[in-house]
Amino acid sequence: MAWWLRLRGWRIVARNLRIGHDELDVVAVHPRRDVLAIVEVKSTTASGNAFHRVDWAKQRRIERAANRLPLRWRRGRRLRFDIASVQVGRWRCRVRYGAAAFDAAEPPRRQR
Repeated sequence: MAWWLRLRGWRIVARNLRIGHDELDVVAVHPRRDVLAIVEVKSTTASGNAFHRVDWAKQRRIERAANRLPLRWRRGRRLRFDIASVQVGRWRCRVRYGAAAFDAAEPPRRQR
């Protein structure tokens, strides 16, 4: 996934970063937009995307780890949570990218 982001102008700060019991898949900076993106990568071999596999509990863990990132990475940048779905095929991969896919601070709404 890091190569895909680099081709689009992102600078990769960290991959598979462990912070306590949590892990961030990719931490990337876009220099022209002043954005620090936390990218959760999900892969699948089936058709469709894997966005639905990032539930609210996973979003909370990602947010908790992101809040403990070094300040030098976050200084002056907006924090954004993205999801990348990588569909692995026999001969090629297909990437679906959801920029600002979630805001982990909002709990899910209950159905009545």
